[in-house]
Amino acid sequence: MKKFLLITYYWPPAGGGGVMRWVKMTKYIRQYGWEPIVYTPSNGETAAFDESLAREVAPDLQVVKTPIWEPYQLYKQFLGRKKEEKIYSGFINEGKKESLAQKISVFIRGNFFIPDARMFWIKPSIKYLSKYLRDHPVDAIVSTGPPHSMHLIAEGVHRATGIPWIADFRDPWTNIDFYKDLRLSSWADARHKALEQKVLKTASRVVAVTWRSREEFVALCGRQDIAVIPNGFDDADFTQAQSAVLDADFSIAHIGSMNKDRNPEVFWQAVKAALDEAPDLKNRLKFA
Repeated sequence: MKKFLLITYYWPPAGGGGVMRWVKMTKYIRQYGWEPIVYTPSNGETAAFDESLAREVAPDLQVVKTPIWEPYQLYKQFLGRKKEEKIYSGFINEGKKESLAQKISVFIRGNFFIPDARMFWIKPSIKYLSKYLRDHPVDAIVSTGPPHSMHLIAEGVHRATGIPWIADFRDPWTNIDFYKDLRLSSWADARHKALEQKVLKTASRVVAVTWRSREEFVALCGRQDIAVIPNGFDDADFTQAQSAVLDADFSIAHIGSMNKDRNPEVFWQAVKAALDEAPDLKNRLKFA
């Protein structure tokens, strides 16, 4: 069986969509002749926890952890937040009006923490993994981001070892919706874009989650061999689906993030049109 090293920031007990994609991949990929080895921080800052995801991880899966230093405690102190408070990793405030402290923190995040606040883990990880892989060789490296610092770790290890490397983009980099809100200087904007180009052009293969993301990456770097592996579902999570009792409501669920830049205006227009046509629907319409 071949082996590959997965470099990921998010791993159980952290929760959220960024965890599920590769927890599920590692759950089934052994069936295709590949043995995963996971590299992840031992003390990462995550906003959500989901202990149930730990049950998805095979007991014999090798997970390698090293400590990471992140500036989030300084950020919390600067804004007067509690030490144990969980924060959104992008430092972006969803409120209508930002305080001066919040504006300063966003500027610092975009202009000094490039590509993100996990940048301080890049060099130590390259050094650690380059040595680790000499004693524990693998056939491939996979990095998944964001955070895109994971791709820069993989790039450094790939350059040091020559091991083939797949860069898996769960979200865009400079095309992400909040990129324009990072208050970037022209230098920082150029730096982000240069690192993005470096990853896109240096990786042995690039993987996107959607065909639109693929088109955007092709436009950015010109390479045509970018693959698409969409997010999916696990049949094992729906073993009781046949016995589920449907309610009498018209329920719509959104699985993902929704914020000021991801406001589905066309959807709301369609809902309004449906309610105009069938006013009684409002008594049964539910959103989750």
